[in-house]
Parts: sequence; C-alpha cells; structure tokens
Amino acid sequence: MNILFWNVKNNIKLVPYLPQLCSENNVHILILAELKNIEPEFVVRRFGESDLKFVNNLSMPGNRTHLFHSLDIRVNKIKDGKYFSAFKLKLNESVTILLSIHLPSRLYRYDNEIGYKCVEIKREIELLEEEYNSNNTIVVGDFNLNPFSEHMVSTVGFNATMSKEIAMKIHRTVDGEKYKYFFNPMWSLHGNINNNVIGSFFHHKNPISYVWNMFDQVIIRPSLIEKFNFNELKLIDRIGDTTLLNKQGIPNAKEFSDHLPLKFEIQ
Repeated sequence: MNILFWNVKNNIKLVPYLPQLCSENNVHILILAELKNIEPEFVVRRFGESDLKFVNNLSMPGNRTHLFHSLDIRVNKIKDGKYFSAFKLKLNESVTILLSIHLPSRLYRYDNEIGYKCVEIKREIELLEEEYNSNNTIVVGDFNLNPFSEHMVSTVGFNATMSKEIAMKIHRTVDGEKYKYFFNPMWSLHGNINNNVIGSFFHHKNPISYVWNMFDQVIIRPSLIEKFNFNELKLIDRIGDTTLLNKQGIPNAKEFSDHLPLKFEIQ
C-alpha cells in the first residue's frame, strides 16, 4: 500500500497534476493538506477525467487534511480533531490506524505551543489504540517540526526515535512511567546528499536557520517496521517531465507548493 502526503498550499493550479503524480507512484492513499478553498469534489473530478478512480473519505468543513483513496477495502474515519483526522483500515486481517495531521504553523505559533498539540494528539492516538486493540499505527503529515525537534523525540511528545533497535524495545520507562515508541524513518532523508533534495521545506530567513527542514514526516509504531519498505520512502521533486523545483533548486511555491510530496509504502 503506497501512501502519499502533500501540503498543496491552497494552489489549485497543481490539482491537474495529481492523477499523474499518483499514477507514476502507484499511490493508493492520497492525503492533502491546505486545500482551503479547493473543494475535495474538484479533486475527485480531476481523477475521474483520468484512468484512476479516487474517492474522498468524509472530508468535513474545517478539516486541515483530506484523504482520497483508490482501495477496494473500507477506509473508515474514526476521529476528527482540530489538527488531525484518524482512519481505520483492515490490512491482511489486521487493523491499522492511520492519522493524517497538520500541526500549527511555526510562523504563528511558538514551538512550545506546537508541542502542547503533540502531547494532546499522542494521547488521542493511545486512546484509539486501546479502543481498537491495535498498535499498527501510522502518523503522517505536516508536523511543522523537524525529526530532531524536542516534541518529536520527547517521551511526552511523540517519542519518535531514529533507531530501529531502540524502537523495537516498544517502550521506555522514565520516572516509573512507560512511554510507547514511534519509529521515525525520516532521518534517512534529512540532509541526504545523495538525493536531489535534502528536506521537504526550504526556509532560510531567520538568524538561526536549518535551511532545509523536514516538516513533512511519517512515523510508525514498531510493529510496522518490518512491513515498511525503506526503498520506497522518498520526497518527490518531479511529476513526469515537470520539476517541482525552481531554478534555485528549492520547491517552486509559485507554480506548485513550498512543500514537496512525501511518499512511502507499507507492505
């Protein structure tokens, strides 16, 4: 199952490219953030004009992310929050919980404010895992945080580690409390000079600048590590012969988005 996430920055001009993007990458689930004034039905119609059939899954006014899929199986929405939507899928007789998120922008919120939302969402995830008796959880979206950000790695945040070996310990104990791990594969892409791009979002204006940020991420519970295809984890910088980058080699915000699409596969 191939999943693709893209923060499209309310740019209706890129919608006609979505069917080709999904076809080239054999995408089964497409999650878009910042549709804003773009109606989900408009996206569905563009797919209808191609050979692909994608349906929209219960988008509600105010949703910060919208899910489209071409799967034969049911994709049930089980929870909506201000900054996330949660879905239940049954894959190979096992329940998988998929969360799409778009956390507040760093332009308008301090890191600690974003961190509070991480704590809240982490608790919502744990409640859903208890309710559906599943630890097969995927969280994907625009975190507006880097993999190394405090609230990505903190036990009270997502507790997302770069180490498969550590993640496979399932949880860590701090001050007598157990905290479940997420595994974060995005470390392998951030700053990787062998790729055309070394982050999903470029920003180089502040005095302290990481230049390339990896705000768009996927994290998974340890139970899914063996099913995660690391060869298919990629940031996409081209659709057919059309580049998503400008002449400076950074995301072309004018024609497309200031974020790049993120694609991964769960086998």
